[in-house]
Amino acid sequence: MIPSPALAAWLADPSAQRASFDAVQASAAKWGRHPLMTQLERAIVELPEKSPEAILAAADVFMDKMGDVEGLFDDLIAGSRADPYFRPPIYPLSSEIHSGLLLFHNAHLSLALGVTGVDQLAAKKLAQRGVGSIGFNGLLTKFRYLKAGDAVLSFWEAPPITGDFVAAEAGKARFLEQRRIRDGDEVVIDGRYQSFVIEHATRDMVYFQAMVRQGGAPITAEYDRESLSFLSASSTDEASSRIQMMVSLLRVMEREDALPLMVEALDSPQFYTRWHVMREMLALDADGALPSLRRLAEADPHPEVRAAAAQTLRLFFEEAA
Repeated sequence: MIPSPALAAWLADPSAQRASFDAVQASAAKWGRHPLMTQLERAIVELPEKSPEAILAAADVFMDKMGDVEGLFDDLIAGSRADPYFRPPIYPLSSEIHSGLLLFHNAHLSLALGVTGVDQLAAKKLAQRGVGSIGFNGLLTKFRYLKAGDAVLSFWEAPPITGDFVAAEAGKARFLEQRRIRDGDEVVIDGRYQSFVIEHATRDMVYFQAMVRQGGAPITAEYDRESLSFLSASSTDEASSRIQMMVSLLRVMEREDALPLMVEALDSPQFYTRWHVMREMLALDADGALPSLRRLAEADPHPEVRAAAAQTLRLFFEEAA
């Protein structure tokens, strides 16, 4: 890379780099101390019962103070104008058609300001050629549309996602209604059994999104738009996803000495994590994993895990089975 003269000068000037860094740190501290953030954090901590509905009500108070949110963004814009190397201390979010900024996040609630691009939405629709899927994110989510983009949404239901979810018994999704939304409208979706699809929009959509993690389903579920049948599922739990990643890494590294740690991970509350760990244990040390495999086949609380473990015993450990 050949830097521009301005970037080359900045890279050669430690004091300029320090000034940019200090500005980012000061902005992050101001953001964290702002009453918007501290009051929302305190409101959640002081809830007598942290139900998803109560947490969502606390998020409403934040979203009602749009003037304060705009004031915070004015400071970030001013910092960016003053220093091209200033980096706003906000986590960016992006997907195929959405982009946004994470304004608040803790173990119970994530609150973001997002944009759905009409051009990106049209490109995705064109690429799908009418074929797509309906996703159920497993979480209670509220959208407050600051700019609705004259969008039309279709609303869907599916059998609830529970802790003992079984793919073979997932059933089918069901169409409910189609509705045009306006600026200021709110849409609340219980992602354990509800979802919506953006069918059409004429302009970019700008919205607050409050996503409650408390009481959420253990997985997301995806259904085929044409057949309405279940397609796939994935984890909603960050800790479980990290456990799976680390266990896979230990297996790739051939760390047989880590087998006792993997046995401990079999106590995960998430059924898909328990089976993922079991698979990696078998790949790492089949004989060492056999006692744990027997335990899952006999006593795991989830029927699919018990069935998979029993089938593995029959196929690969016939004598032991």
